[in-house]
Amino acid sequence: MRFATRNTLSLVIALAALLACAVLPPRARALEDYKKNYLKGIELAEKGEHEEAVKRFDLAIAGRDKEARRIRYYGMRYGEYFPHRQKGISLYKLKRYREAIAELERSLDRFPDEETKKYLALARMEQANLGDQELFRVVETPEELKKIPEAKQVNKYAVAVVIGNRDYQDRDIPPVSYAIEDAKLFKEYLIKVFGVREGNIIFKTNATKGVFENIFGTHETYKGQLYSYIKPGESDVYVYYAGHGAPNIETKKGYIMPVDSTPATISIGGYSLELLYGNLAKMKARSVTVITDACFSGANVLKKASPVGIIVKNPLAASRNTTLINSSAGTELSSWYPEKGHGMFTYWFLRGLTGEADADHDKVLTVKEVNDYLQDNVPYMVRKLYNGRRQTPSVKAVDMARPLVVLK
Repeated sequence: MRFATRNTLSLVIALAALLACAVLPPRARALEDYKKNYLKGIELAEKGEHEEAVKRFDLAIAGRDKEARRIRYYGMRYGEYFPHRQKGISLYKLKRYREAIAELERSLDRFPDEETKKYLALARMEQANLGDQELFRVVETPEELKKIPEAKQVNKYAVAVVIGNRDYQDRDIPPVSYAIEDAKLFKEYLIKVFGVREGNIIFKTNATKGVFENIFGTHETYKGQLYSYIKPGESDVYVYYAGHGAPNIETKKGYIMPVDSTPATISIGGYSLELLYGNLAKMKARSVTVITDACFSGANVLKKASPVGIIVKNPLAASRNTTLINSSAGTELSSWYPEKGHGMFTYWFLRGLTGEADADHDKVLTVKEVNDYLQDNVPYMVRKLYNGRRQTPSVKAVDMARPLVVLK
């Protein structure tokens, strides 16, 4: 009886072992399935097939969770694979922001890295803008920005170009949620605070490269639409742009991104900052003020490349009557202010023009006063809202005491 029991027990163990071998895949097979699904997801995402990519990342995540102990035992390092991050990025590209946030947060808990942080911040900003209804909701102007002061007098010959690029044709390029709202409000400030006549403002949204060339000219000629508006020696020219910028990684030259451009071919499809500044210098305006709410390092549009600090040859820089203001410096990202419905830089720049930047209360806002106001507010608020992120507005002028606006 004891012998029979022993034989029965041995038979049961043998059958269990055979069943385990038949049902459970070997460690190498578990690894191979996990890696295969993950890498296929990456391949699909690079092709822009994000719906299918998400399915593959789901399979990879399920396989990893099921075989976690075996994978660790076999020696696979989790740090080489980021299925939650990649799934989150694909969900972001599909504009499924709430789901993207959940996946990116899971990834960040496991492996803190800059790319996950970047897309998590972008997804949170988009979700804040989206609310529960639509992606690009109508943004109510904050009460503090409705207090628009008036210029001392109408600037009869002043001319302005205002461009807000929000929606890019390349679906891998994230939209600039508040660019159009920023442009619309900036136009109002140009009329009331700078004294520019509305008929002298060229206003465009979602501008293509052709639109930029029509306005500012090409390498062959600088005599575009803006040139025809200018009275030499008497016109103050203001240029405002909100949207993406990007660098040429090899030359480190900076480009404004028209909505029909892509980072990979930016030297062909982009509008060069050097060309913009060079053509403006040829137009013989009395003064030139260029204000850009964009980062030109490529921090939020480059794939598989680090942000780049751009180098710009600028013939305007030496002029005493030129002011160049940008929302961020170096390789920094230009942030949004979802609570206010505007770009962070544009919000504080316009708020300064309401009179808050007028440190000596003489109704004259100099370049220095505006710069001091921006440096006091933008970096602090960005650090506070974005977990220590850096954003430092860049203000360049030979004469920092030059009046930017004179109020009544």
